[in-house]
Amino acid sequence: MNCKIFLALAAKLAVVTSLLIVPLKTTAWAKDQPFVVCAENQSYPPYSMGDKTTFPMKNPGILVEIIDASLKKNGFKAQFIRRPWKRCLKLIEQNKVDAIFPSIHLKEREIIGRYPYLPVRVSISNKPDPKRRLRRVTYSLFKRKGSEFDWDGTRFSNFNQSIGAPIGYAVVKKLKEDHNITANTRHLPTKGLALVAKAHLDAYIVESTVGNNLVKKHGLNDKLIKIEQPFASYDWYMMISHQFYNTDPQMADKIWTTLEQVRQEKMPKLIEHYNSLP
Repeated sequence: MNCKIFLALAAKLAVVTSLLIVPLKTTAWAKDQPFVVCAENQSYPPYSMGDKTTFPMKNPGILVEIIDASLKKNGFKAQFIRRPWKRCLKLIEQNKVDAIFPSIHLKEREIIGRYPYLPVRVSISNKPDPKRRLRRVTYSLFKRKGSEFDWDGTRFSNFNQSIGAPIGYAVVKKLKEDHNITANTRHLPTKGLALVAKAHLDAYIVESTVGNNLVKKHGLNDKLIKIEQPFASYDWYMMISHQFYNTDPQMADKIWTTLEQVRQEKMPKLIEHYNSLP
């Protein structure tokens, strides 16, 4: 069977199963236990700060504050843990954490966790509800100043070495499927941008705001530029584990709806606050 067809069928089966299975634990999720949320163990300002196993108490990041406030409104105490991104994906697949963020919707990820889908009356194709996203973001290519490498929104030109991107990211899949380019995933953004500055990579793909902040933080403004045409745009979501959703689907939906409300209420002031930090 074609691999893409198999993944699509498996994803649909996982979603249907999550609706039909009667879970072994039929009572509501115990609120006296922490709601465990996994995020990548890298500093991606302003969305997530620091690179330790948990977030700093002060100024942990915009998305951290929104998720924490949303969970508190629903009576949960958030416990944030930080791991490499592919490890977070594995942990939610194994139901060892209750949620991960930020996750872009991919059909194959429907097997490992749950997105906030649109009601069936609105969409029968398992489309996520964009109103309940964490953030709408763009991913851009950062290249060395003076480099002839370019991207016009459709195709690459003067492509000589390789394009870097974080392992496990949706842009890696997009590069391969849309352009038959295998990304160099050996380096995380800070190291990858430094290698672009040294002409060891043609470019590096990272979320635009994160990339701008990392370039500034590491003194690369005189060496790197962001290509004007974005490479891709996505919605970021908080995925919830199948185990949590199957146990208390009403609460899972309430958490996502609260995320929407808190995001609309707090995002502008949080952006202003984090932009004012040194």
